[in-house]
Amino acid sequence: MNASISVASNIAATSMESDERWQAVERVLSSPVFVKAPRMRAMLSFLMIRKLSGMEESISEYAVGIEVFRRDARDYDTTTDPVVRVQMGRLRGRLAQYYATASNCGSFQIVIPPGTYVPELTPCERKRPVPCNKTQWVPLRVLTPNNGTNEFTCGLEEELALLLFQRFGNGQDIDPAQHHRIEVSVRVEQRRARASIRLIDAGTEDIVFLQQCDCYGDLGIMLQEELALEIFNILQKFMHSSLRSAQGRPADALWT
Repeated sequence: MNASISVASNIAATSMESDERWQAVERVLSSPVFVKAPRMRAMLSFLMIRKLSGMEESISEYAVGIEVFRRDARDYDTTTDPVVRVQMGRLRGRLAQYYATASNCGSFQIVIPPGTYVPELTPCERKRPVPCNKTQWVPLRVLTPNNGTNEFTCGLEEELALLLFQRFGNGQDIDPAQHHRIEVSVRVEQRRARASIRLIDAGTEDIVFLQQCDCYGDLGIMLQEELALEIFNILQKFMHSSLRSAQGRPADALWT
């Protein structure tokens, strides 16, 4: 952030110090999940300051790109520069990680619904244990092993395994009545990686869920992180949808 934005943010934050909602934001920003992630902190601060100041109508992909990521207003084009969309996905992932691991998240939980950049504050629900079976995680299958992409796939597996472990531990429920196996296969070509995600019923070997996702860019750490987060978000959405249906809740009442 440039100096003027930083000063304005500090003034706004100071004026909200006694606000319980802003205290919930500060709790997130000072957590181990965010404390060493300056871009995530800057973006969340920007969004929440505007939200709590009654300026949520000014929140947009363009505004975040200009004011948080310092894009030049003279040539910034959100259709060709995906930085905000990519980083917003990572921010949602970090928020999910924080609320999954925090022992005390206070009274409010920050949620940024898919399809919007405007955050919401919802009551922070205490987690209740649910009887469940474990879901087995199977190592990635590489469908393009001869094009020199093994290093990329190994890094992708590391990123995905970390996200899954941080969110779900050694295993977590998808459907309390069933036992599943997660299988992910990857195809990689120059500047493009495609993942196919399957959930297999371990008892019948039937495919109960199948979805693909693509990411584009240089085959490096950033693309590994982006694709791992896409896979993680797809799995998390299905898991919560299936669990809520099993508990008699509407399947579309997803937490993301």
